Amino acid sequence: MLWYKIITSVFLCFLITGCGFSPVYVKNNKSFFNTQFSYIKIDPIQDRVGQKLRNELIKILQPTGTASPLKYNLNVTISITKQALAIKKSELATRSNLIITANFTLTEIESKKSLTTGNSRIVTSYNILNEVYATKIAEQDAQTRAISEISRDISDKLGVFFRYQKK
Repeated sequence: MLWYKIITSVFLCFLITGCGFSPVYVKNNKSFFNTQFSYIKIDPIQDRVGQKLRNELIKILQPTGTASPLKYNLNVTISITKQALAIKKSELATRSNLIITANFTLTEIESKKSLTTGNSRIVTSYNILNEVYATKIAEQDAQTRAISEISRDISDKLGVFFRYQKK
């Protein structure tokens, strides 16, 4: 019975290694995703939050720079809304939600054809404090967290798109 378990375990190990699993994001790997991401031109995004989002996208999608000639164009638009929560009896809010929505479109530069579109939405919250400066810093931290999540979500969606375009 022991030999049966050992042989089965060895067989399963060989079976799993041959399944074709390959990580999407690997450092110093010339995978299909990394090469396709380097052909994307990321358009400037409005406002300071948009600049931060663009910088995060560049950092995630193109850590080694862009390739030439560029094949794709990524256009991202963002909208930011605030929602007051935890309202006291004095009608002052003590907590707020920051809702950031990013809509993106990946187009082919040569044919101007839209390849994929999508959106990403994140809700982060922060405390509204008695000091204005502390509240502003808390809001900026919430923005930073939201931008980081949105950029990862967009890169994941683009990775899935390129994964299925490869076939």
